Amino acid sequence: MSAGDWRSRSEEAVRVCAGDDGRLNRRSAESGRWLVWAARNDRGSGQRGGDDCGPSPLPCSASRAHPLFPLRQPETMKRGGLHLLPLGGTGEIGMNLNAYHYMGQWLVVDCGVMFARKGPRHTEILFPDIQFLAARAETVRGIVITHIHQDHLGAVVDLWPLLRCPVYCTRFAAEFLKPALKEAGLGRDVPIKVIEETGRFKVGPFDLQRIPFTHSTVEMGGLVLRTPAAKVLHTGDWKLDPDPLVGLRTDERALDALRNEVIHACVSDSTNAHLDGWTPSESDLVAPLVKLVGQQSHRVAVTLFSSNVARVHTLARVAHETGRQLVLVGRSLRRTVEAAQAAGYLDQMPAVIPPRDFGFIPRRSVLMVCTGSQGEPRAALTRIAEDRLRDMYLEQGDTVIYSARRIPGCELPIDRVQRLLRERGIRIVEATDAKVHVSGHPRRDELRDLYERVQPRCVVPVHGTPMHLEAHAELAESMGLSSARIRNGHILRIDRECSVVGEAPIGRKRRIEGSSNERSRGSRRPRRSRRFW
Repeated sequence: MSAGDWRSRSEEAVRVCAGDDGRLNRRSAESGRWLVWAARNDRGSGQRGGDDCGPSPLPCSASRAHPLFPLRQPETMKRGGLHLLPLGGTGEIGMNLNAYHYMGQWLVVDCGVMFARKGPRHTEILFPDIQFLAARAETVRGIVITHIHQDHLGAVVDLWPLLRCPVYCTRFAAEFLKPALKEAGLGRDVPIKVIEETGRFKVGPFDLQRIPFTHSTVEMGGLVLRTPAAKVLHTGDWKLDPDPLVGLRTDERALDALRNEVIHACVSDSTNAHLDGWTPSESDLVAPLVKLVGQQSHRVAVTLFSSNVARVHTLARVAHETGRQLVLVGRSLRRTVEAAQAAGYLDQMPAVIPPRDFGFIPRRSVLMVCTGSQGEPRAALTRIAEDRLRDMYLEQGDTVIYSARRIPGCELPIDRVQRLLRERGIRIVEATDAKVHVSGHPRRDELRDLYERVQPRCVVPVHGTPMHLEAHAELAESMGLSSARIRNGHILRIDRECSVVGEAPIGRKRRIEGSSNERSRGSRRPRRSRRFW
């Protein structure tokens, strides 16, 4: 190639890959055999990596593929075999996206986001850079959603336009997803294929079986992927809960039946792999919460993850048993409840008091359930703490219960909201103070139980930081099982032995939720005074 040809092709690559601000990051790749030019839209933050990268220890990729610089996959993938490529969630908590490859076809399992930096009026949301898959979009046969949590479903609106394939999910997940797609202008474009909670279905060359698992939301389902080359159990998020209160229990019979087959790999949740014992049942929360709420003489607000259907069900029981009226605050929470009721859940939930009537209810008779457990700037509890909601407020003597764990990285915004509440004389109760939360993820004894039932040849830890993944791998090895220590971007060949055979480019994209035009704290909304008690 002449110098002139190289220069013209380089200029074309720059034009294609440059971001809105035109600033570029030049890096070498494949031992210097070709160059990738990637836009840096980090507004001069000095972050390491490529386009729209969040705070990650992992290398980021070019912002988009270009035919001049093809993305190459290992020769072993062209010769057949089943392969796993995690593009998010393996080496971090959140942003789960796993891609399986067989005979030139791809299947994506989950498509999630991760919440990063939070400003006073906005939240930075990260999702995987899937340029490797986007360059092969015509071979992606579908996206299968295991459950509705944002770290497994939240990036569908961002990434589906790059893949344009069917989305497979249960009725509840479909009801939950449709409003978000409509808001994004994709309501009529995305083909949603509703699947049953249990049973088998096919997507391209993949023979899939959905197995119900208990989690903190309903209709969570693991997948058995069967191909002539290998079989995989992909658990998703799960735990073994004998009394989940709402939704199906983990189908232990279906897991036992897998022992009669050869399961080459179990790709499993690592979130609590460092904790001994069993995760407590959701039913274990009812009595402690009834006692705690019953002891309060004024309003009680409980903040939680908006998609935690099991916890909403628990709090509805608590409201009934303590004689309090239930108030739901937060758009995402109301949307979750509406989707659950449309799918046949929460049918015995007591009448919910609309926020506009909040001021008419005696303080001792209120149980407020609200979003904002992670200090999200636009969530209900944050806006209440800042006195930015017209009809909702908390006063001295009221109590706020945090019925959720702290996500790593959210400590500062959580502390800020709690400081604002404490300044008003509002009591804060967290899981370190009382039994107000149980996890939806398995501890070590539950992992042992699963592997004794299924007896996989190899355990592949995912869904966790390096610490979680290592604890999970060590547990599997202590049981005499082999383990595959992989990270985002590793291409794992699954057969008699699981081995990393290559790497794919990875990275993060971001979008900002929130508006700089929202009212500042100095110009609070006037609220209607309706207090009579």
